[in-house]
Amino acid sequence: MGAGTYGETYCSFLRESGVNVVGFLDDDPKFQNREVLGVPVLGDMSKLKDLRKLYDIDSVYCPIGNNTVRVRLLTKAKELGYETPNYIHPLACVGPEVKIGTGVYVLFGTNIMPHATLEDYVMLSMNVCVAHHSVLEKGVFLSAGCNFGASIRAKQYAYCGMGSIIMTGIHVVGENCLIGAGAVVINDVPDNAVVAGVPAKILKYKE
Repeated sequence: MGAGTYGETYCSFLRESGVNVVGFLDDDPKFQNREVLGVPVLGDMSKLKDLRKLYDIDSVYCPIGNNTVRVRLLTKAKELGYETPNYIHPLACVGPEVKIGTGVYVLFGTNIMPHATLEDYVMLSMNVCVAHHSVLEKGVFLSAGCNFGASIRAKQYAYCGMGSIIMTGIHVVGENCLIGAGAVVINDVPDNAVVAGVPAKILKYKE
């Protein structure tokens, strides 16, 4: 689900790992009746309910960066009886005693230390570091190069931008917050806050 550039990237990764990618779904009219990497766009997201009987599809991936959209679509897919497999790149390093939910995506160069928890629909881009005993709740996204410290809880739908540093010693990164690229977070982040800078400061709150 999602035929944009991130979907195209994950299509390449999945095919490299031996997954038979049957098609894309996307709501953008520009993708309709097209192929992406030789894979047909089968329609918009409303077609999801029909794919099992039409194309004998059993699994759905949704590498869409918008956290709420990704969680909503994967939740719907599970309700319709599809599997929502994890994709963990072979060049990611996942330590022992790491708990991982369903529909979790982890790209190359990422390191996850022991006793971390990744709940359902978490997405980690390339070269991310997640330290021990941290918890990433449902739908969290850590962008490329994010360094996420130890024993910190990122509440659902939190987004940490490229190269951001979330320092060990804080306790909570708030629900639906946005941490800007390159930010250094040294204090807890409230729900719905937009923070940026070194050290990170609250710029505004999402409506």
